[in-house]
Amino acid sequence: MSAPPAWEDPRRVLSRHGYAPSKRYSQNFLVTEGVVEGIADAVAPRPGERVIELGPGAGTLTCALLRRGASVLAIEKDPRMLALLRDELRDVDGFELREGDAAELDLAALTTTPIAVTGNLPYAITGSIFRRLVDQRTLVARSIVMVQREVRDRLLAGAGDEHYGALTVFVSAAFRVEPVMTVKPGAFFPPPKVTSAVVRLVPHATPRAEETDAFRRVVRAAFDQRRKTLRNALSSLATPDVLAAAFVRADVDPSVRGETLDVEAFARLAAAIEG
Repeated sequence: MSAPPAWEDPRRVLSRHGYAPSKRYSQNFLVTEGVVEGIADAVAPRPGERVIELGPGAGTLTCALLRRGASVLAIEKDPRMLALLRDELRDVDGFELREGDAAELDLAALTTTPIAVTGNLPYAITGSIFRRLVDQRTLVARSIVMVQREVRDRLLAGAGDEHYGALTVFVSAAFRVEPVMTVKPGAFFPPPKVTSAVVRLVPHATPRAEETDAFRRVVRAAFDQRRKTLRNALSSLATPDVLAAAFVRADVDPSVRGETLDVEAFARLAAAIEG
C-alpha cells in the first residue's frame, strides 16, 4: 500500500485520463486548493476514522481526507470517475470505492455506528440527499457538504425569515446547522452559475421534533400554501372542528402563516391534529 498523493489540480487528473466534466452528472470540480483543504479541515477526521464521501469525482477531497489519516469510503455513480479513481488510488491505504447513487444513500448498509459524511453535492439532487440524511440521522456523526448558497440560507433561516421553509424545518428538527464557508464560482471547473457554500450538520442529542407522518403532512401543507393562514392551509388535513381544537391544544394561532412557526410549534400542532 502507498501514501495518498499530494495536492494535484483535478484538471490535470482529468486530462491525464482524457475526461471532461459531465453535464449529465452535474459535475463541477473544485480546483482551489484552499477550499478543498478547508472542507477537509471542517470534516476534521480522527486518525483512522471512517468517512463516507458522496460523489468523489477526481478524488481531490478524497486525497485531502486520506492525508489527514481518514479511512475514506467513496461512493461514485459516474463510470468514468470510478475508472479514474481505481487507477489513481487503488493502492492507497485507507481508500475504498463503491459504485452507487448519492441520492439513494443507505447508511445502514455501510455502517452500524454513526459516521461522518461529506461531499460536494450535485445541486440537482441536494434535496434527495438531505432527505436521506434526515431519515438516517441516527447513523450520522456529522455531515459537511457543499450546497448552493441559496440552500445554505434556507438551512440557516429562522421562523419568519424570507428563506424559511419546509427544508429548514425538516433539517433543523434533526440537525444543528453551522456555516463553514462561502465558495465563489471561480473555485470550480467549470464555474457554476451560482455561488456555493459549505455547511456542517451536527445531529441534536435529542431531535427537536420526531418526523412522524403527521408532522410531514402539516409542514408540507403549511409551506405549499405559505401565503395562506394556517387555518386555510391545513383545511384538507382535518375537519374544521378538529383543526380548531388542535390549534387550542397546540397553543398556535390559526390566523398566522406557517412560516412564522418554529419546529417545536409544528410538532405540537401535528400531534394535536393526529389526536
